[in-house]
Parts: sequence; structure tokens; C-alpha cells
Amino acid sequence: MKHLLLRAAGLLLAGHAVAQQPAPAPAARLQQMESIYQKELSARHIPLLGKYLIELQRQAANATDKTAYTAEINRIQQIINAGGVLDLIATQQAQSGTMPMPAPMPSPVPIEQKQALIALSPALAQKVSPNAPADAQTATVGEIEWRIEFIAAGTYDILLHYACPELAEPLKIVVSFNGQTLEKELEVERVTKDAQSFRILRLGSLTLTSDLRGETLRLVAGDKASPQLILKSLLITRPRPPALNP
Repeated sequence: MKHLLLRAAGLLLAGHAVAQQPAPAPAARLQQMESIYQKELSARHIPLLGKYLIELQRQAANATDKTAYTAEINRIQQIINAGGVLDLIATQQAQSGTMPMPAPMPSPVPIEQKQALIALSPALAQKVSPNAPADAQTATVGEIEWRIEFIAAGTYDILLHYACPELAEPLKIVVSFNGQTLEKELEVERVTKDAQSFRILRLGSLTLTSDLRGETLRLVAGDKASPQLILKSLLITRPRPPALNP
């Protein structure tokens, strides 16, 4: 009986100690909820903004007066650079003249993604193997193709936003565009902890000597019959400026 009483007293004390632990501060909970909300918005907005940006660039290439197109292209690039989170209500109000256009709210994004010019998601692809839903935000791919309506001459870095939780050996990734080919191996050490955790891998750079219209960009990852790579987006970015020597 004495043993049982001591055990019960111990449980009561333990329960009291748990009850005394402070609950997470409301501000911390709100911050966590806001972070999740921003991440979900970014995943939905960036593919749409990328498609809109491509169309703007295509229209600007054929326009006599490019002023309005240039201003809108810059605005959309700034939103993508900030993480792709767009306040739709504020945008509608700004367009109707009821309030000034606010600066987009930045969200945490990988540093490589901050200079994104074009974000190609599975939803924008003209061909995905194996097949993926037309509105897929991510897809397990062996091969995928996009039609690039317009891209200006210049040098671009190609970045892969991916998940890959399991690899028995390095996964060969090949990107081909306008007669150029990039090859990169995804090393076993670069796997992600699960299928919902994404990382950035730089595949290399392409140099375009002239403006291109309607060209197909193709990505092949490993064995097409047994795909392992989960693709969130392929980012076409301007290279980082070289670091200055101290």
C-alpha cells in the first residue's frame, strides 16, 4: 500500500510540473502559422508568376513601346525575388486606385532563389514522364520538358529545387537547351530527409548569344522508367556577381 501511495504521489507531482510549464507564447505561435501560410502561398504563386513573366517578356519583345511592359516585368521579378507571395486583395485595390501598391512581404527562401528570373514548375511543363496532374506543384520525374516562350541573350545559372529521400548511388541529371547540355550528379550525400523537404542544387550555367523564342528545355533525371527525383521547380537565374577580394 505504501508503495502505491508513493507512486501516486510521484505521478501527481509530475503532472503538476507539466502543468507549470509555460505554454508557447501567442506571438511565437502566430509567427509559426504565418511562416507556414507564406510557404503555402509561395508554392502556389511562383509557378503562376513565372508563367505570367514569360508571357510579359514575349509581348515586350514585339512591342514598339516597351515602357509599360518593362515596369510590369520589374514588378513581377521583385515579387518572385521576395518569395512569390502576392497579396491578392491589396493588388486588386491598388489596380482600382483605392490604395497605393504595397511592397511585397518577403518570406524565407533559399539564397540561390532570391535572384530567380523564371521558375519552371511541373504545372508549366508541356511534357512530364511519368505523367503528372496538370496542376501539380511537385512531381516525381524521369523526364520533363518546358517551352520557353522568350528568354533574352545572356548567361544564366540553372538551379534545381528538389527532394530525393533515397539514393543507392549518384543520380545523373541532364539539362539540354538550345544545343547546350549540362550534366550533374546528385550525390548520395545530397538526399533530403523526406519527400516534403526540398533543397537547391546548382546544375551549371548556360550562355545564350541571342534572344530565343519558343525553344524547349528538357531535364532528364536518372532512369526514366524508375524515377527518383521529386521536382518542385527549375530556376533560371542571373549568375551571382563575383565576390570582391578584401
